[in-house]
This record gives sequence, structure tokens and C-alpha cells, in this order.
Amino acid sequence: MNKITRYLYPLGMIAVILYFSHTILGNLLWKEYNPVTTDISSLTADGAPNAQLLRLITLFYSIFIILMVFGLVIKAFKSYNRLLKAGFIILLVMQLTSAIGYSLFPLTGDKTDMNFQNMMHIIVTVIVVFSTITFSFLVAFGYIKQEHTKKLGMITLVFAIFVTLFGLFNPISMGMQLNILGLTERLVIYTIQAFMFILSYYYTFIDKEPVT
Repeated sequence: MNKITRYLYPLGMIAVILYFSHTILGNLLWKEYNPVTTDISSLTADGAPNAQLLRLITLFYSIFIILMVFGLVIKAFKSYNRLLKAGFIILLVMQLTSAIGYSLFPLTGDKTDMNFQNMMHIIVTVIVVFSTITFSFLVAFGYIKQEHTKKLGMITLVFAIFVTLFGLFNPISMGMQLNILGLTERLVIYTIQAFMFILSYYYTFIDKEPVT
């Protein structure tokens, strides 16, 4: 099984590169797009310029990140405690919810219209946000509980705190009508992506469990 998972772990780094590529490329190709005021989902919304190309990139992102997380679940059930098992299962559920939910319910052209599709998009986002916060704290304390991953646990805990704090910025900025949704959303999502890259890097290059 280790022979399989060792090839799954690096896919996380590729996935993160793809994710950043889709946001950067989408911004470059859509001249009127403002990353400070406009959310990331608008790049792949129905009718958005280059939406099909960007959806293709995010499709490969989703496949790669899910495979990486599946490898982490296998690792957790073989070598880790209950907190890490639960945390990585929730992470897998979050990634599956994100991949399936956002592909089925992209934003419509008028995202202010609270139709069924946009409402489902918001529901998916809420599930993703809360499952992300839950998994990150479970994984952080799970790592800290194990002697050889305490340092990784502290790093994970810092990311968990930042994700939680940044997640509060979205409703605060919207309530205060600051018009910086794109910025606050990026603080959350880019932090999550950075953590995914670190996990992928750690299990690819640092965690050297014998291959069997």
C-alpha cells in the first residue's frame, strides 16, 4: 500500500499549483475582473469569460487533491491516532463536497439572484468552510499528540487559527459593506492551499516510511 500512497502525495503540490494557476490566469484573461472586490467563484460562473477553460483546470485540481487526501486517509488508518483519522476523513469529505458541489452548482451570471443554483453554491461553501476549520484543528491536535509530528502539529495549529480568523473577515467585510470579498476570500482559500502544499511536501520528501 505504501507503494501506492507514495505516488499520491506529490499530487497535492501539483493540485495547488493548478489552483493558483486558475485564479491567476482567470484574472489575466478577464481584464475587468477585480481580485479585491470579486470572489474566486465568479471566474468559473456561468457566462464568465474563459469559464470552460478554468473549469477544466479546477477539474484536474480536484482530482489530484482528492487523490492526495485519499493517500493521507490510508496513512492515518495505518499509522496515526483517532484525531488524525477523523481529521483526514473530514478533509476528504470536504474535498469531495467542494469538487462535486461547485461543479454541479456554479454561480449563475447574476450572483445576486438567490435562485436555487446560487443558494446551493452558498450551502456548499458553508459546508466547506466549517469542515475545513474542523479538520484543521483535529489534524493539528492529532499531530501534537504524537511525539514525532509535534512540530508539524504546531504548524498545522497556526494554519487552523489563521483559517478561522480569516474566515471571520468575509461576513464582517460584507456586513460593513467594505466591498473586499475577493481579498478576504483569498486570505482563507490561499491559506488552505498553502497548507495543502505543505502536507504534500512533507509526505513526499520528509516522512520517510519504509516502502512495503
